[in-house]
Amino acid sequence: MIECLLNGPIMPSSESEIVKNDEFLSKLEKKLISLSEKYGLGEVLFMEKNPLNIDSSSSFYIRAPKEWSNRKIFDIWDLISDEVDDFARKEGVEILDEICGVIVTDLC
Repeated sequence: MIECLLNGPIMPSSESEIVKNDEFLSKLEKKLISLSEKYGLGEVLFMEKNPLNIDSSSSFYIRAPKEWSNRKIFDIWDLISDEVDDFARKEGVEILDEICGVIVTDLC
């Protein structure tokens, strides 16, 4: 497990029992791994919803290279967001944020 200054522990997505046991999250993880490779990003991480914080949600984090500018990260995030939203709709999920978030960051 990797600790990150967020709302809870963050781990490689492949280590999360929630991802392993949820068909949609498992498919989404595979999609995010392929997008990470496509755009030259790094590891796909997962943070489970914090049951002690009603405002928290489960989220995938994709590591961006530390040397990337904020502008480049946001540009890639926009591209990934569009592809992930299309993927979710094809899987029957209209509003992905109700299930989990997807974030590209160089912070973790």
